[in-house]
Amino acid sequence: ENVEMSLRLWRCGGRIETVPCSRLFHWFRPKRPYSFDGSVAFRNNMRVAAVWLEDYFPVYTGSRAVNTSTAGDVSERLALKRRLQCKPLEWYMDNILPDLWAEVPRSMWPASRNASRPVA
Repeated sequence: ENVEMSLRLWRCGGRIETVPCSRLFHWFRPKRPYSFDGSVAFRNNMRVAAVWLEDYFPVYTGSRAVNTSTAGDVSERLALKRRLQCKPLEWYMDNILPDLWAEVPRSMWPASRNASRPVA
């Protein structure tokens, strides 16, 4: 959830503001009111990757054989992304976090990246 909000903020026209004297607070419950297991976290992470990582989804999964269908139906999130006119992941990697390119093996770059840009 926090990763998706961050990617959406940076790529969809949001902003981060510093407000003097502001306070952040999170109240942790002693016990969750719902069940949560590893499969739920896995599916949620796959959904975020399927929506926001675009052609770099295989980098997240570590395999080109795994496809976005493992994330379930993400059509509503993709529609939101289109409606907000979000910038592509490459824009984020070029403009916000260019050091990230060093972490992505060149063999996992999409063909469009390999053809259009030299190795940094």
